[in-house]
This record gives sequence, C-alpha cells and structure tokens, in this order.
Amino acid sequence: MSRARAARLAGVLLCSLVLLSAGCAKRERTTSVQINALTVALPQEPASLDPLLLEGPIAYAVSELLYSYLTNYDSAGNMVPDVAMQVPTPQNGGVSRDGRRITFHLRRGVQWQDGAPLTARDIVFTYRAIMSPNNALPERYGYDKITSIAAPDPYTVVISLRQPFSPIVPLFFGGDSNYPILPEHVLGAYASINKVAFNEAPIGSGPYTLAAWRHGERLELQANPRYYRGRPAIARVVLPFIHDPSTTVNQLLTGEIDSAFSLDASRITLLRTLPGHRIVITPIPYFYAVAFNMEEPVLRSNNMRRALALAVDRDTIVRKVSHAVYDPRTGLRGLFTWAFDPNADRLRYNPRVAAELLECEGWTLKPDGTRWKGGRRLQLQLAFPAGSDITAQLATAVAAAESAIGVDVVLKRYSREVYMANDGPINQGRFQMQLYDYHSNYDPDAAWMFACDQRSPNGFNDARYCNHAVDVALNRASESFDRPARRIAYAGIQQRISADLPYFFLAQASEIDVIPSRLAHYEQPLLSPFNSVGRWSLRFGRGARAARVTWTAPPKKRRS
Repeated sequence: MSRARAARLAGVLLCSLVLLSAGCAKRERTTSVQINALTVALPQEPASLDPLLLEGPIAYAVSELLYSYLTNYDSAGNMVPDVAMQVPTPQNGGVSRDGRRITFHLRRGVQWQDGAPLTARDIVFTYRAIMSPNNALPERYGYDKITSIAAPDPYTVVISLRQPFSPIVPLFFGGDSNYPILPEHVLGAYASINKVAFNEAPIGSGPYTLAAWRHGERLELQANPRYYRGRPAIARVVLPFIHDPSTTVNQLLTGEIDSAFSLDASRITLLRTLPGHRIVITPIPYFYAVAFNMEEPVLRSNNMRRALALAVDRDTIVRKVSHAVYDPRTGLRGLFTWAFDPNADRLRYNPRVAAELLECEGWTLKPDGTRWKGGRRLQLQLAFPAGSDITAQLATAVAAAESAIGVDVVLKRYSREVYMANDGPINQGRFQMQLYDYHSNYDPDAAWMFACDQRSPNGFNDARYCNHAVDVALNRASESFDRPARRIAYAGIQQRISADLPYFFLAQASEIDVIPSRLAHYEQPLLSPFNSVGRWSLRFGRGARAARVTWTAPPKKRRS
C-alpha cells in the first residue's frame, strides 16, 4: 500500500523517446516522431521491482506497469474489475450478508509473462507473503483484518474477516493498494522475498515487461504480448531516473522530454508556455496538513492548537504559493474524497482571536513582539521534508504567520529519507509540529490517520491523536457497505476532527500532468497516472500547438 497515507509524493514524469547508445549514459534528443516509444522519467530509482517492498509513487508506477490487481478504479472513481471478473458487492453475492466473507472470481486466460496461468494460488501466496514477518513490508493495513483465505478452486478466492470492513474490497489487491499479485510459481520456494533475484528481474502479468535495468540510469520496458487485455499499442517505454524537479522542467522546455506527471504547482506559469502539450489539472486524494504532536505538553491544549491554526491565512497563502491550483477550502476532501463534508471545517483566519486564546493560555505578549510564560519563550519547531518547493514555501509562510501573533516558529528541514524512516523524527515523535503532503486512498476510511491504534510508529497517526468516540465512529463507518450511511458517519467524524484539531488541513492538492498532444487514451489520474498505461497510444503527423489547460472536476460517480 501507499503511505496511503503517507506518501505518494514527488511526481512521476512522462517524456518523449530518447535514444541511448549502448554503454553511454548520456541522453540524446531524437528528432523522429514516428518511433512507437515513450520515455517516462522517474524522480527516483526503485530499490526493488517487487512493489511489496516499495511505497509511494514509485510503488504505484512499478505496480501499474508490470503487474495486475484484482480490481482497480476508473478515472471517475468507480471500482472496476481487473483480474477479478466482477467487483464483489452485497448485491451480486460477492459480499456475504454479515459482511465478513468476500469472494473474488478470477478471469480465465490471464497469464504471467512466462506463460504460466495466473490463478487463485498466486493470490493466496501473495497475501501470505504480505503477512509474513520475514518480509520487510512498509505496512499491512487492511490485510491484517483478514482471519483466513482460501482457494476452493483455481479461479475463486474467499477471504474471511474478524468483522465487516468495507474498505477491504479496494484494498485487497485493489486500486487503494500498491500491492499487486505476485507469481507463486516463481517465489513460492523462498522463505523471504527481501533479497531474491526476482526483485531485479521480475515476472509480471501487467501491460509491460522488463527489458533491462541499467542501474543508476534507467529502466527499459517492452509491451507484454501475453497481457490479457491485449498487447499495448506503445511498444517500448523507457524510464530514466531524473532526481531534480528543476531538471525535469528544463528538459520539458528544451524538448528533451515531452511529458511529466505530478509536477509542482509553483511551476504552472512556466508549464503553460509549452507548445504541443496538454496540461491536465485534477483534484486527487492528496492534501497538505500540519500535524500537532499531541504528546508535546505545550500542544495538548485545544486553545493552543486553535490559536496556531487561526493565525494562518491559508486562503491567501495557498492560492499564492500554488498559483491558485490547490484549494485551501477542501483539504478534508483530499482525505475523505466522496464522503467530504464541506461544512465540517469552518476555521477561518482570525489573528485577533488567535492572540486572545494565547493570552488565555498564559502566554503574555512582550513589547518586542515575543510571548513568554513562566520565564519561557513561546518557541515551536516545524519540521518538513525537503524536495518540494511548495512544501518549503508553505512552511515559510506558516512560520511568518505565527510570528505575527508572537509565536517563534523554527523551521527544521529533513531529507525525505530521514523524515520518513522508521527511526526518523516523525515515526519516533521527535517533533512538535510537522508539515507534510499526504496521499490517501480513494475510499474515505481514515482510521490510518486518526485511530488510536495507528499512532506512530504503529501506523500513520502522526499527531498521536486518540479519541475513543472517533475510534467507535471510524469502526462503524468501515463496517457498512452502504455508501449513504458511510457518508453520514464520516461527516460526523470530520466535524469531530475539526473541533479537536490534531491536524490543521491547509489544502487539497491537484495533480498537474503535462502530456504531449499526440498521446491518446490518457485518463485523468485518480491515484496513479499510470492507471491507464495499457490503453495509451501515440498519434503521429500532428504539428506542435500551444499548450491547452484542462481542469477536471473531482470524481462524483458511485462505485460499481
């Protein structure tokens, strides 16, 4: 799964074909537009090509390109079958009456790239690999709610749950998980998948197969002739590793690459000058929030947290920093998606009330503009990860806003690797406030962020928030398979969270994708820009045109 939390950050970039000479690391621009190939620049080199060992955008990219799921999402947010023949529901009998048993029926004829059939044994094996303590997986959320799994025949999988849990349908090898199905006939003999040859030369069932992994340079993929939906129209995909976002934008401008995904909103004005491209802006389950460490004595008071939030003019700051691409009023929609309650977060910029709340807490304003209490100056640290101009600008703006009411905020920047490490400052609680760009799932289950048993390092409740009434409400919401009932339950949760303020939601982010005009069948991203990669094709013979900007609305359709 993603840091479903945590983390689908940094972008994945799609670019025009680059010819590379054998043994030469330099990328040279090609002038031909007739070569049926595409270059997709990745912001990082994967540590493995087994997505179970990855997290974040790189995990989604590897999964969508090389592997298959049971179900997935379409661009409108509907759950659709992948290897499964249909999405299990109470109406079609796939979900039992008590909600504790889910049955998946598999397509016949799906093959691994080596020709072996993909069957229920592969799904049972992959589930057990996920749950094995021998394997170093980032998380097991959702899968840990399964009590048993069975394959009564080669094309049927039945899972049993401790209690009803509706998010399991999109989580169990589905669109809300970056854990795809792995081949039992290749990996079944290993006690651990952490260090096996498969991780560098995988056997998948997805639209593309690995042709070569040139470490430090690129991945080279080729269309899978055994892909069950048919060989993809684009014959070859090359994925060079380009770590610097500025380099990516520069290569877009120079024509060395012709497309990029998940670009930084701070560069939108420059991107709009690109000829021969479309710029697609899509609100996604992705949001910026400040987490208050509720184990810090100074932040345990609701008045303190509310004062700090009221001091920030998020409307002005977010619109300025993101060039009006991100929405400061829908941060909660980035988490609760279709269950978003627009009336839950009524917090509005009010520095006067913020100052009054600080005075009530005993923090007295001195003539020099600082606040003191019991001989101690009011100083807080705001941690944030490096690598994003937007995050850095938001952190700077938040610190300036707090300074205006007498709160001295010291910024602490960490490398993303250190920031998110198991022994890093966030998981271990060595912070007071932290600003992060969270990626969520499309299902609005938010237990991963608010439940008491998900407090870091056990999960991704970074604020260490615990409200047992919220826990009960989260459980009730996830037990229901009725969407209207769940929407009502999550509205109540959003109102409680907005009152307790363990997090201050700054904005919902939108994905910015720059694609060449000749790329056909690209679909707006819901969780991954590679979701429709198997259907892409290239049109030839069209001249360059000015960039066209397309704003897409959040998906509103129901799941199938």
